[in-house]
Amino acid sequence: KSVDESNPNYVNLMCHVPSDVGGFEVNAVGVYDEAGDLLAVGNVPRTYKPILKEGSAKELMIKIVMELSNAEEVILKLDPSVIMASRDYVDAIKVELNLKIDALTHKYDAEFKKVWDEFAKYLLENKFNIEIAKYVTLATDQDINGIKNFTKLPTSILQATKDEEFTNKRYVDLRTINYGGIGQKGQAWHKLNIPSERTHGVWYTNNTPTPIMVYLIAHDIYIDDIRIIVNNETREVVSFIIPSGSRYKTTWSPSVWMELR
Repeated sequence: KSVDESNPNYVNLMCHVPSDVGGFEVNAVGVYDEAGDLLAVGNVPRTYKPILKEGSAKELMIKIVMELSNAEEVILKLDPSVIMASRDYVDAIKVELNLKIDALTHKYDAEFKKVWDEFAKYLLENKFNIEIAKYVTLATDQDINGIKNFTKLPTSILQATKDEEFTNKRYVDLRTINYGGIGQKGQAWHKLNIPSERTHGVWYTNNTPTPIMVYLIAHDIYIDDIRIIVNNETREVVSFIIPSGSRYKTTWSPSVWMELR
């Protein structure tokens, strides 16, 4: 029982006949007050209300709309054992609940974002304060202690072109050896066999990354087509330096051939 929302002079009465009640025909309805007095009657489409033991069953819902001069004077009482909800009522409640859910969701999102922002800020500041001491700054003065390994430097021979550029150890080692000349770490004297390892009239190349020293007893000596020893007819001991990548030979059969490489 309820007052119609669209018309305050209408009272909506709903009669629910459950499936376990039946065995009769329904063709009219009556409205009684609590004293048992008949207030109103009405006709409804003729229908038979079966009962389950007859082989079928159905629930029956009858809606009655009473027009009154003043619906506010009517005292409505609900039967707590039977509560029915119309589709319009359910739809209205659904919309109301959705609006409340949306409002709560927006409020929760805003509160959660606020808490998360504060928490993320706390984590960032604390982690930054802990980690900042481990890093080398780029724009400010800083004392750097201990060995720093730069794992992303190229492993090939790469020459820096500016004072502020890094270069790798391989290039530095190579340039240090070249600048230092002969007799560097790793070089040693080698006495070469004549004629299996060295002989006259054959060009040999210094294929090491550093200069080498050659010591021999021979006549004419050439380095890169330039004769540096001429007519050593007394066959005195001579020594000379061969730059890295240069060729060298003697035109006379030597008796001794040694190299510092």
